[in-house]
Amino acid sequence: MKKVVQILNIVVFLGFLVVLAVVSLVVPEDDFSETENRYLAEMPDFTVSDWFSGNYAEDLTSWLDDHFAMRSNWIMLHTSLELLQGRNEVNDIYIAGDRLLELTDEIDYSVVDSSLEAISYLSSLTDTPVYVMLVPTAAEIYSDEVSYTQKKVSQRELITYAYDYISENSSALTIDVYSTLYSSRDEYIYYRTDHHWTSKGAYLAYFAAADTMGYTASTLDKFDVRYASHSFYGSLHSSVLYSGIEADTIEFYLSNTRTVSKISTDEDGNTVYSSVFDESYLSRKDKYLCYLGENVGKTEVVSDSTGGKLLVIKDSYANCFIPFLAENYSDITVLDLRYLTNPTTAIGNLSEYDAVLILYNASNFSEDTNLPKLKLIK
Repeated sequence: MKKVVQILNIVVFLGFLVVLAVVSLVVPEDDFSETENRYLAEMPDFTVSDWFSGNYAEDLTSWLDDHFAMRSNWIMLHTSLELLQGRNEVNDIYIAGDRLLELTDEIDYSVVDSSLEAISYLSSLTDTPVYVMLVPTAAEIYSDEVSYTQKKVSQRELITYAYDYISENSSALTIDVYSTLYSSRDEYIYYRTDHHWTSKGAYLAYFAAADTMGYTASTLDKFDVRYASHSFYGSLHSSVLYSGIEADTIEFYLSNTRTVSKISTDEDGNTVYSSVFDESYLSRKDKYLCYLGENVGKTEVVSDSTGGKLLVIKDSYANCFIPFLAENYSDITVLDLRYLTNPTTAIGNLSEYDAVLILYNASNFSEDTNLPKLKLIK
């Protein structure tokens, strides 16, 4: 009787898998997962070479994983089971009480050195002051909340390494925001469910950078804080779909002394002025895009400040930081090297800028391969 029950259990389990597989094939597949905020794998085309190389099987597995019926439910179940077994790291995301942390992988210092060489090269091209700001992510600031066995690498050591290199090999100046952010770790300076810092964290860094960059930072009373959304679940939540952490709040720091606009061009070639805060994204999954909009190669931000012209070379951490800089710079050119093959045309003449700021979060900086494009500038 016991053997019969075991056989029945196996048959039921296999039947359940077959039903799910059939449903996965029959139900129309989506190209984009709103819940996970990413594009899903496409059904691979069969070729003999891919079959024998193993690429076809690998791509097919990715497609099956992405289009398996009730995928979101399985991700939530997987997270729950991992936590029940005492495992806090799920899909490379660490669940630390009331926040999610994305731990930094081992660092390939050859990649880091290439980026540092490019920064040194850029600073050698111009007399315009070049500033570098590497921002620790929440995984570093709250590293004491990660169990010893699951700690990976220290972003602080990476920042020290990079800053020492820059000081010894270039005229660029470095900006320390680690101390400021760590001392404010009890404030709402990082999202709980996303890998970015909040506007409050960005403001504190803006204030900390003032002495080095030579501007007078606007005090908090110069901004009207608007709580634009209380339902933001970010990229880290998308990886684990863990319900034990409350949604994040999106904040707009609206200048009450400056008029700040983003410049773009419409289909007819006309110049369009719009807000640096794009509220249309507040109804979407990736609400962080409300800061400057979609990631593109070049963005122009202008204000009625009299502080001059600034070039910002950045990753997405700068997106909620730029509006603060508009308090002190009237013309800000923002470049994202991921979307530029050669930044020369986008930059123009370096001597026309009053300052250059390179801003990346430390984790992304450790693996970014786009900064060497700066060596293409002549």
